[in-house]
Amino acid sequence: MPESPTPRRRWVLVLVVAAVAMLVGAAAATTVFLVVGRGDQHQYTVNVFLTHDVTAEQKAAIEAALAGLEPVEGIRFESREQAWQHFKEMVEDRPDLVGQVSADALPESYRLTTEGREFDCGRLVPIRGLPGVDEIQVIQRPTEGRAGAVVSCGG
Repeated sequence: MPESPTPRRRWVLVLVVAAVAMLVGAAAATTVFLVVGRGDQHQYTVNVFLTHDVTAEQKAAIEAALAGLEPVEGIRFESREQAWQHFKEMVEDRPDLVGQVSADALPESYRLTTEGREFDCGRLVPIRGLPGVDEIQVIQRPTEGRAGAVVSCGG
């Protein structure tokens, strides 16, 4: 007949089994949190349209403030001429529209992309109040299986 473990060895064995079970449980909980708790990351395009009378100093202040949104691909400036070229490409199959718009009618703008589970519109409040800012538009980029959307940030 096999000899039963002494009470002290039995407690050591129970403690070792309990410690291993706790470590396995903690690892499983951490894995679940990292996979489920992180949520989907989304990309957001932020377009900042400028007033027609914006000054170089105002542009510099706006660009500096936009850096606080942590752009993932840098901040891009689009001149009126670049906006005009972009507009013509978008409506190339509608020449009647091209004749109704000129480069002077289109605003200069800054564009950037930022990432996150959701977009915090509160980060736009200080930018919206800067001289030279006419309008701010935020667009959630489409992902596989999910359409893009305009994010309503008010104002």
